[in-house]
Amino acid sequence: MVRTRLKMAATLTVVVLALTGFQTGHGSGSGGGSGKSKSGKSRDDDSGGGCSSDEKSNDDYSGSGGSGSQMTAPTPTTSRAVADVVVVDCVKPAQKKRKGKPARKADTTATLRITSNSAYTETFAVTLEFKGSAGSAVDSAEALVTVEGGATKTFEVAMKTPKAVGQVKNCRVYDVREAPGATAATPTPSATSS
Repeated sequence: MVRTRLKMAATLTVVVLALTGFQTGHGSGSGGGSGKSKSGKSRDDDSGGGCSSDEKSNDDYSGSGGSGSQMTAPTPTTSRAVADVVVVDCVKPAQKKRKGKPARKADTTATLRITSNSAYTETFAVTLEFKGSAGSAVDSAEALVTVEGGATKTFEVAMKTPKAVGQVKNCRVYDVREAPGATAATPTPSATSS
């Protein structure tokens, strides 16, 4: 009987200690959680303490990143074309003499007019397409032309395949780009206006 009571007392002691220890540990854990909560709160509120220092550091880093982002991504602006080119006169096939109309030789050279948007003298490479009735390219040719800054110049572009002139219905400027270092030996400007 005495042994049974001792065992029960010992068991109760162990249970009480275990419960007390568990309670203490749980309280400590709760305190730790509370500490984390305070730490998190201090970061959010930017209050004092070591966490405040961390928050300030985070803000500085974030601010720096934001600043860098603004510097590397400026507001896009629409850039002007290097030059404006229009077709003044397209090629024409040969024409036999008809009533009220004289005979005409084939004209395999198109006339274009270019206006430079640059402030400096530039050489431009102009690609012209000769379109057929179906809208497909029958022929194409490229010409180099040098224009003073802001000036306008008229020049000619000859077909690479003159025999195809009868298939051409219209001319279209396909591409205009700067050609640095190029010399515009051809085509010879037919007229110049400023």
